[in-house]
This record gives sequence, C-alpha cells and structure tokens, in this order.
Amino acid sequence: MMALACVLDASAAVRLILGDPAAAGVTEQIREAALVMLPELMLSEVANTLWKLHRARKLADLNPHQLLADARDLVDRVEPDRHLQSEALVRREATTLISMDRRLQQLAERVLP
Repeated sequence: MMALACVLDASAAVRLILGDPAAAGVTEQIREAALVMLPELMLSEVANTLWKLHRARKLADLNPHQLLADARDLVDRVEPDRHLQSEALVRREATTLISMDRRLQQLAERVLP
C-alpha cells in the first residue's frame, strides 16, 4: 500500500546517504511514498552530523558537501522551520514519520493518529 506522504528525519537521511544496510527499509518507504518532505532544520542536523563524522575521519573519501546535497535530493519538498516542527508536519499532512531514531518513532506512534 502506497503511503500518501512521509516526513524524513536526519537520522534516517544520514544512514541512507552513507549507505547503511540498516536503512534498507527506509529506502523502500521513500520509494513507496507519493511525497517525501523534511523540515528545513533537518538539513542543518545532517550537516552537523557530517561535519562530526568528517572531523573524526569516518567518511573515508566521501565528500561531506556532496553527501549533504544527496540528503536534500532524497525529498520532494523542504518545509521552512518557521512553519513547523517534525511532529506538526506529520500531523498537518497526515503522513508517516520515517526515522531511525527509536525514541522519536515511539513518541510519534503514541501521539499521532
């Protein structure tokens, strides 16, 4: 069954762009979604994570700037931060939250319809 829309968070985006095998299910969810969105702040969170990984020399030969562009390319629409937070976007658009952050996912399951 195709999801109408979903919201991608930084934890899932980083794992996807780094090719983490644990994110295979996320790839399928994105592929099945009619619309993939993210809060604008997510790009800053991804950039911060990439910076930390780069400084720790954990990106090998991967270019953090290209990885950030890859994260942006995962989505169809970026929602400005001033309009929402992740939960608000999920609620407003009646979407599925895609996250590798277990605590956030559990919270969403408890509070979202």
